[in-house]
Amino acid sequence: MRVWHFRRGSLRAELVSNALLGVALPAVLAGGVVLLLFGYHLDVLDESLDRSRQALTREIARSELAVRASDTARQIDAFLTSRILEAKVWASSPIVIDAARSAARKHQAEGLTNAAIGNVERRFRTQKSLGLWPRADSHLRQQVAESPYFAEIFFTDRNGFNVAMTSQTSDFVQSDESWWKSAWAHGASLGEVEYDESAGVWSVAISIRIDSPGGDTPLGVMKTVLAIEAVQNIADRAAREVSVGRVVVATGQGALIAETASGHDPQRIMNGDIDLREQGEPSTRDSFDGDRSGYAVGRSWLTGYARIGGHEVDARTIGGFSGLDWIVIVQKPLTAIHEPIAALRGIEDALHDWPLILAVAFGATIFLCAGMAVVLSAASARRLASALAAVGEMADCAARGAPASPPVIEDPEEIVRVSDAVRRLSGLRDPFPLPGDAR
Repeated sequence: MRVWHFRRGSLRAELVSNALLGVALPAVLAGGVVLLLFGYHLDVLDESLDRSRQALTREIARSELAVRASDTARQIDAFLTSRILEAKVWASSPIVIDAARSAARKHQAEGLTNAAIGNVERRFRTQKSLGLWPRADSHLRQQVAESPYFAEIFFTDRNGFNVAMTSQTSDFVQSDESWWKSAWAHGASLGEVEYDESAGVWSVAISIRIDSPGGDTPLGVMKTVLAIEAVQNIADRAAREVSVGRVVVATGQGALIAETASGHDPQRIMNGDIDLREQGEPSTRDSFDGDRSGYAVGRSWLTGYARIGGHEVDARTIGGFSGLDWIVIVQKPLTAIHEPIAALRGIEDALHDWPLILAVAFGATIFLCAGMAVVLSAASARRLASALAAVGEMADCAARGAPASPPVIEDPEEIVRVSDAVRRLSGLRDPFPLPGDAR
């Protein structure tokens, strides 16, 4: 096995270095430029996908979730407004008005208006009304039977004493209750969502003042117990229209009224330990501090929201309406929102492996080219060096006057010409012909 030695400045070293510069350097430069351009375009693709994701998020939030939340809020507004108007119709019935007016006179005649509330309650410990207005009782039971929404109705006279009812109430005197005072002062009031023990449902109380036909004399207050199941059904319909989404209806203080994700779990509805303002996902918490409607982006969920009780509640129609402070929250996971570009993200992730692959490929190519250049240039240098050494030996012999045998040099032509010149100088005659010359 022959070992090649490369001395600095030698023909072999020059040929090898030139070959490396002529082959390896262009390959290195070309590979570097390709890798640089590839990396640049990957960065551009990254930025483009990020912009697409953000644009898609905003568009879905604006055109789907926020719109769905506003539409759901309008449906709940319309539902509650219709129920309030329905309760006002009941409160203006001649049967109710006559019973409230005559009950006030009867209660005064019984001496109840001047008695302490405690004494009055003790008298009506079992029976919660005088039971003197059966037509009014029957009228209320008929309304409840015909309505798919109301669980209970009862009303009082101007003193706050029970007159007629569909089921027994817990107290006889109602004038010390906040709902009674609010309805008496404003004409109408919507209470907080609470569990009504007498009706056995989660409900919200709609209280309407009973006025004389001319509207100049308050005669009493009617309280209707509206089951919130209808509100939960509206939330369920909205959730079905949002793919893999969920809908929450909550009070302004963060208590749950409806929650589609849990199937409106009774253990969670109006649970004092659950406060969405403090415990909710970031975009949920942002909803409570936002405008009347809009959207918010969290770490995992995109949220559209809208408040209930806006301009759709016509105060001129239903009177002084107070107590409503609810919010509708419609949410969708970000993973589902970004699913349309997930395939592109997978392609991009795969492309991120290619700079390394290309670098390895370029390195292997450069190494192979450099190796071949070294081998070929060293082989050429060996042939040239042998030819030059033969010519040098012949010239040295000629200079000493010693006989010199002409070397056999097949190629290259330049060295043959040098050998021929040396032969002429030494007086020799054509020791080796060029290819094609006549002998």
